[in-house]
Amino acid sequence: MGMLFSCENDLETIATVTATDETPNEIVNDMHTLYSDSGVVVYEIIATRMEKFDDPKNLTIFKNGFQLNIFGGKDSIVSTLTANYAEIRERENIIIARNNVIFTNFEKNQTLTTEELFWDKTAKRVRTDKQFTIIGEDSKVMGYGLDTDEKFTEYNAHKVSVERGTKEKDTIQ
Repeated sequence: MGMLFSCENDLETIATVTATDETPNEIVNDMHTLYSDSGVVVYEIIATRMEKFDDPKNLTIFKNGFQLNIFGGKDSIVSTLTANYAEIRERENIIIARNNVIFTNFEKNQTLTTEELFWDKTAKRVRTDKQFTIIGEDSKVMGYGLDTDEKFTEYNAHKVSVERGTKEKDTIQ
């Protein structure tokens, strides 16, 4: 005597029962993605885990950190942004990096460290309202609040203290 059983799973019903607003629509482990414009790589993101949320959030989260490489020409990385946590807010077209943020400009040999950084992809600007340090070849700049272009070639800094290689120290308000 034999018995035959059958069951059917409706994916929409399963999603309704198991998914919440806090459940990502997409999860990618060991991510390495290149973003291009007209066939030229503009930037790449490397992360151990990416969680993407569709409407209504339109949010991508990198809870375990990420590395963002910004290209200035063919195969030429001009700056790198790393952080222990990051969000991409699609509606606002911004990336928010938090916790141990390091932004390096290889052309100027400068590195910015801070705890929070906002990158406006539309305006191609990067800013922080937090304490920051910029270390260059022969200087160290510290302050609170900074606005720069995404390649970190020119910037406006606030409440600044500067140390030069000769151990001079200047303070600018």
